Amino acid sequence: MYQLGVGKMGWRTIVVKAHAKLSYKNNYLIYKDAEIVEQIHLSEIDILLLERTDIVITTMLLKRLMDEKILVIICDDKRLPIAQVVPYYGSHNSSLQLAKQLQWDTDRKVEVWTEIILQKMMNQASLLYQQDYTVKSESLGRLIHELQLNDPTNREGHAARIYFTTLFGSKFTRDDASDINAALDYGYTLLLSLFAREIVSNGCLTQLGLKHANQFNSFNLASDLMEPFRPLVDQIVYQNRYKVFVDLKRDLFQLFCKTYHYDKKEMYLSNIVSEYTKKVIKVLNGEKAEIPVFRL
Repeated sequence: MYQLGVGKMGWRTIVVKAHAKLSYKNNYLIYKDAEIVEQIHLSEIDILLLERTDIVITTMLLKRLMDEKILVIICDDKRLPIAQVVPYYGSHNSSLQLAKQLQWDTDRKVEVWTEIILQKMMNQASLLYQQDYTVKSESLGRLIHELQLNDPTNREGHAARIYFTTLFGSKFTRDDASDINAALDYGYTLLLSLFAREIVSNGCLTQLGLKHANQFNSFNLASDLMEPFRPLVDQIVYQNRYKVFVDLKRDLFQLFCKTYHYDKKEMYLSNIVSEYTKKVIKVLNGEKAEIPVFRL
């Protein structure tokens, strides 16, 4: 097991990477493997990632992790995230909020989704500029100016092709079986899990997206809301692009250890995702006019 310190309150990302038993006692997570026994107070944990398939965890601990809204991510036999544990009732007013979600105005959803995609494209352009790809950054800038409501001309897709081939080479595609793509997918899954937790905590269904509507995707809304944050993952992968996937995975946990500028403050990513999600949902409910903005 290794721990990564995050958050103003000393919250940690706990990664369990050995055969171990996890149990609960007096508000502590008890970790026990063949060599050591450790205990961590639940108030100090933000994310628990179970990297192996032979980890034993008690149902009482799972119940208490859900009570504390701690994100639990489960990995497959290749140590890749495959699922997360989500409570049935993430909010005291889940039924009321679900009724609001089912009545979200179509025009408002289009407006919010377009703004979210605009933010992603701007963050992509910013990352290219930061890495001295000035000409390519300007190309994305032109696509941003051409973006229309609901993106009927697929400016987002054109921007993505320029963006990824600039960062990772002219022959790069997102379909390649490469360490870079594996790392991007891993990082995006971590982001998706953060947003899914906050969506449920706000009483919404993750399945009902704004633009994403894949019947096989249980996290369509999370896939929509996370878009502006993807370049955070891209940045880490780009900076470590010559490493193998095993090392890239560890580097991606920088996401939870660093602070980012948001709403005129320096904040940790978990806190930003919580605030951003809450504000977007209020806009969709018609309770707030201004769509939140996240800039790289």
